[in-house]
Amino acid sequence: MEQKPQAPQAPEREYLFIDRKSPEILSLIENAPIYKKHGLVHARLAVPGETVSTVLASGLVETPENIAEPGDWVVTNPDGEEYIVDKATFLSRNIKTENDGEYLAVGYCKAIQNIYGKPIEILASWGRPEYGGDDCYLADTCDASGALMHGEPYIIEHQAFKDTYLPVES
Repeated sequence: MEQKPQAPQAPEREYLFIDRKSPEILSLIENAPIYKKHGLVHARLAVPGETVSTVLASGLVETPENIAEPGDWVVTNPDGEEYIVDKATFLSRNIKTENDGEYLAVGYCKAIQNIYGKPIEILASWGRPEYGGDDCYLADTCDASGALMHGEPYIIEHQAFKDTYLPVES
């Protein structure tokens, strides 16, 4: 009998659990530089109940087994990283191109590099753990003026951040 493949699990490293909404983190992000997202992604409507594990190019499982809700989208970055995004966020941060399933990533965030000097874990806004390396970024969406929009910090892997965000000149 064929065995079902195992879903990616949490990394086997020690992670410092941090409160992503601590006053320290929120203040640092509030005062952080503004970055603009750029580049093309592929996306599709998620099947409600499907699970997607965000596995980075490095092999790090950033988010294990995130479960799609009705209306969610599955986004695939150029490096193959997949993640689930709710409908409102997806539609506000992506513009459809002429090519089927292809979108121009847009939008802004404020971000800080990991201040702890070691790998971190947070409880993400979608209720699942999210993991980042010692050089990851903690980010929150904002508008072009830098006004924070959601108050829901999340992790972006270092290389993914460098590949998909550019600083906004003040």
